Amino acid sequence: MKKILFLFVAVLLFVTGCSKSNESSSSTSKSGLDDKKIVKIGWQNSGFPSPFTFDTNGPGGFLRNSFLFDTLTWKDDTGVIPWLAPSWEVSEDNLEYTFTLEKDVTFHDGESLTADDVVFSYNYFKENTFQWNTDMTKVASAEKISDHEVKITLTEPYVPFISEIAGKLPIIPKHIWSKVEQPLEYQEDEALIGSGPFTLDSYDSATGNYKFAKNENYFKGDVTVDEVQYLATENRMLSLQNKEIDGGMTFNYTEVQQLEKSGYGVLKSEPTGSAVRVVFNLKNEKLSDKNLRQAIAYALDRSSIAEKLTGNSEVMVGSAGVIPPDSTWYKKDVKQYDYNVEQANAILDKLGYEKNDAGIREDLDLSVLVSSTSKEAELMKSMLANVGIKLDIQTVDSATFSTAMAEGNYDMSITGHIGLSGDPDFLRLWFSGQASNSLAGKGVFENEEFQKLASLQLKQGNEAERKATVDEMQDILAEELPTLVLYHRPFYYVYDSSVFSGWFNTYGGISDGIPLTDNKAVFVDYK
Repeated sequence: MKKILFLFVAVLLFVTGCSKSNESSSSTSKSGLDDKKIVKIGWQNSGFPSPFTFDTNGPGGFLRNSFLFDTLTWKDDTGVIPWLAPSWEVSEDNLEYTFTLEKDVTFHDGESLTADDVVFSYNYFKENTFQWNTDMTKVASAEKISDHEVKITLTEPYVPFISEIAGKLPIIPKHIWSKVEQPLEYQEDEALIGSGPFTLDSYDSATGNYKFAKNENYFKGDVTVDEVQYLATENRMLSLQNKEIDGGMTFNYTEVQQLEKSGYGVLKSEPTGSAVRVVFNLKNEKLSDKNLRQAIAYALDRSSIAEKLTGNSEVMVGSAGVIPPDSTWYKKDVKQYDYNVEQANAILDKLGYEKNDAGIREDLDLSVLVSSTSKEAELMKSMLANVGIKLDIQTVDSATFSTAMAEGNYDMSITGHIGLSGDPDFLRLWFSGQASNSLAGKGVFENEEFQKLASLQLKQGNEAERKATVDEMQDILAEELPTLVLYHRPFYYVYDSSVFSGWFNTYGGISDGIPLTDNKAVFVDYK
């Protein structure tokens, strides 16, 4: 057994944790006559935040859930850190993980959290799917060693287990959920009892507003604010200026510059960790030809699209290999598609799509599905018209979009994504139809070599060897283009630093690469 000890990490975290806490405490204002320290964040309705019912239309639901429930490991700005488990051992064959649990951890109702709850949770989630990407097919069994020791056995080596399962799967109370046979329908108050740093004081399903209250008995350390509220606002930056919220996220760089000049704090996601991309329906007879997909790539001035959408001239054009250039997993010499109308026309001509007298290729009319008014789609329509492709824009609501993506009822679609700064296993999940985000679709990239490499990288403990495999996966994606990333967009969190200024970028993104700032750890003086 090779033991991973975290004593030195714990010392470091104690020092840095105290530093963060001091910063947060000194910068968190006392609000109102009751002297409560309250932080209000703009977001959107993310559903009832039980582990089985939160909304997967974006990361908000997972993050709201993480305020209530804890995991064996977590992440901060240094990467993976111990959470419910202060230490763990890994067997030589990388199949067994033995976790030692923190003692004196209690759920919000006062019941103790023990190994029985961990074993129950892993078994329960094998039968009942957690809402966020957690590949439980990799877990063979969970076994209680003692009241505070648990052994998880895997079906096969799974290199990202510590972050992708142990760092995501919430530990739920056995004494509550063992009586629940239909977790999707269970929305009683007890469904929200976890061990996390906050309890849910209120959730208004009509407005999408949440009020989280401080857990006074949190095992990991003092919770440094009394309340965190999430308010569904129409215009976050306007609400911020009107003092309705204390912070909110935007992609618009012009807004960011204006607010920064007005004295607001700004934290840019680094690395970007996200993408706006075109998803090709590979079951479509015409789009099943990679040459047509490549012609479309050459026809789109993606740098111009990115600049117009973000308001920033310093853009990051989408990598054809999907992984962003600012990721450590990016392959520098992967094939790319620079804007080249001549090349696009040449390919389309060769494919036999002839232009009529009006310059339109009558045999090549396509549609693109979007879930809201999309400037990207409008710009695509104009650029594709320049090479004779007629593009119909189909705008639907989010629910219809998700259904169409799941059923494959589209030619092309435009969707936004996060998670690109985390573990590269997201490539396997995306292209095997297992992405968490309901807007991502369930299409499978049926390329035998790619799927073989996707399985191989899971088992490669040697990082250099795994990087070489991920490089090969990027080469295949760039050549075959099952998707075309338009641009990688940074998130900007704009905030009132007089209320709270303890924000940080999570190394590799929260959980599986969420590039947002509302990591629960920012509110905890953890040791």
